[in-house]
Amino acid sequence: MRAIHDHIAAHLDPSGCGLLPGGDDLPDEVRDDSQVRWASGARDGVQGDCAAEPGADDDLPALVATALTDVAGYELLYAALSLRQILDDVDRALTGIRALDLPAAGLRDLGTRLVTTAAHREPVKFGIALLGLDPEPADVDLLLRIGRHDEFTRYAAVAVLSTHPDPEPVLLRLAKGVRGWGRIGVVRHFTPTTTPEARTWLLRGGFRNTVMNEYLAHQAATVGGLVAALSAPEIDQELLDCACDIVCALIDGGPAEDIDDYPDAPRAVWLLLGHLERAGRDLRHFVCTAWIEEFLSGPDWNRRYEQGWDLARHELMVRRCRDLMAEPHWRDLTIAGLETPDSRDFHRARYAARILEVDPFPATLRRTRTTNDDWLSLMTLATAERLPAILDLATELLPLADLATGPALIAGYGKRWSTHTALDAVVTALREFPGQGTEFVLASLRCPVVRNRVMAVRTLTGWGPESWHPEVQTALRQAVQEEPDPALQESMSQLLT
Repeated sequence: MRAIHDHIAAHLDPSGCGLLPGGDDLPDEVRDDSQVRWASGARDGVQGDCAAEPGADDDLPALVATALTDVAGYELLYAALSLRQILDDVDRALTGIRALDLPAAGLRDLGTRLVTTAAHREPVKFGIALLGLDPEPADVDLLLRIGRHDEFTRYAAVAVLSTHPDPEPVLLRLAKGVRGWGRIGVVRHFTPTTTPEARTWLLRGGFRNTVMNEYLAHQAATVGGLVAALSAPEIDQELLDCACDIVCALIDGGPAEDIDDYPDAPRAVWLLLGHLERAGRDLRHFVCTAWIEEFLSGPDWNRRYEQGWDLARHELMVRRCRDLMAEPHWRDLTIAGLETPDSRDFHRARYAARILEVDPFPATLRRTRTTNDDWLSLMTLATAERLPAILDLATELLPLADLATGPALIAGYGKRWSTHTALDAVVTALREFPGQGTEFVLASLRCPVVRNRVMAVRTLTGWGPESWHPEVQTALRQAVQEEPDPALQESMSQLLT
């Protein structure tokens, strides 16, 4: 098996950010279609803020000590590391290693060996942690290189923070080199005392990531100094766009601090509206204005008033939002946006279309025909009148015979299963149209992806037997006999009876 370090080094994107196609799939990746796959760095990112359970056997310090002097000891250490999730043990292990007062040069050599030669991710992570005990200047390049993969970025950041005399420039390089969970893990170390360069980068797009902007929006607003930046009489287009994305993410909320955790939110929203009135020109600005209006008009306003939002200014902000949204040029931008090939611009146009009462269905149907993608958006627009056109398109683009290959225990997430996801969207929406599109429901009932079969059962349940075509009961009886999931098999049996 190839060393992970060599795999990453061979896939470094020349742009300086991320990896070339195929680089994200590490050599030790075990594909199991019955399980949902963690994105790179996601498991550690989600669990990183949780306290680790005490280890049943804190054996790593002793194994490290043996590995420094014994060839066989390295193999034992490697085997132990490969069988556990290092995040749970690393802090406790490093404390134990420090207590043993082992030679710094030996620990560094061991860490370097693990990072550069290990073919499994957990030994690599532990090697990075060892490098953080007493790094040499040359280790920075190694940490930056291995940290270009989101699975290892947070560990590289901690190693840099532990001992580097000037960590912030290195942390900024780490954060710029990744876009996913790795960036989230690094940026969470930024503070108001972080260098102006890092804070400016964070405010001007560094908060954007491939997971959720909501994870870093609060950091961007507070550490990045959003209010101070918006206090200027005029701001450039880049800053206006970033400010809109930050405020929308704060309003949306989610897994991190949101607008209720941002004391300067009233001032930031007030200043942003002023800039939108002067320079708001594209659908990103319209969507942000609409989100602010919806937020200010929401049912939680009384609670937010108690948190410091000014009542008189609140009423004025709502009026400013509505006046800005009433400007006539937004409608033309929305109609044009519905025809754009860019996915984000298209979804902004769909959102604007709902508010401006522009019918997005014809454009969405054309887009789906062209891309065979985003069936969920199309199906949310389904009505009795539109359903025949939708089902004709589904018949054309979804190969039912290739999808209905028989039941299996496949989770079916990712691009590989995108056609099954499309069928899932169609069958889910058909629940509202009893007896329509039966061929899609029956095909879903025989898909290898568990989710498809679950949705088929739910749709048939919603229809009720009185709406079933004659072939449904026969298909259900066969499905009960073949179903490998006991719970789903029981649901099918109950549906028959």
